[in-house]
Amino acid sequence: MQPSPARVAAIVLTGGASSRMGRHKPALAVGGRSIVARILDAVAGWPVVVVGSDAGVPERTPVVTEEPPGGGPVAGIAAGWDALIERPYAAGPTPRPPDVVVVLAGDLPLLTRAHLESLVRAARHGRVAVTRSSTGPNWLCAAWPAPLLTDRLAAVGSPEGVSVRRLLAGVPSVEVVDASDVATDVDTPEELEDARRRVEGPGV
Repeated sequence: MQPSPARVAAIVLTGGASSRMGRHKPALAVGGRSIVARILDAVAGWPVVVVGSDAGVPERTPVVTEEPPGGGPVAGIAAGWDALIERPYAAGPTPRPPDVVVVLAGDLPLLTRAHLESLVRAARHGRVAVTRSSTGPNWLCAAWPAPLLTDRLAAVGSPEGVSVRRLLAGVPSVEVVDASDVATDVDTPEELEDARRRVEGPGV
């Protein structure tokens, strides 16, 4: 018997300071669309919530704020998860929560659905699936089994200031190789221009 399709939801974090870029990264344009809009294209059809700033976020996309604002990525993940579990995931009288939660930074302009589906498949074995690109592991391009995420958020208590490394402490994980570097983030103006060249061609 084939396993049933995973119910997948996504949390996109846009609350970072963007200090090295000097501008709010998720709202910057790549290929004629904001970075955060491109990420939302990759998760299209899945329940999604953006946590942090709504700059560059398409209309009708749910946006919430972490508590406290600027409380860090784990505070954002916790706020996103709380918002997601309040939404129905299936028709009928008994809404079901997702099986897998994809957690994404808001600065991934080249992200593809194919890579996310690879993460989801790996996470269905009870492990956190973490992207490994040429620059190393990216813990904010990862897929979590929902029960595992729930347990870890409860274990860390107040999420303010908690690092993703601490959230992952002792958690079974697997790396999913990103050979094409589609999950590379952009932290500097130079990395932004490189992403634009990859999408738009060398004339930008």
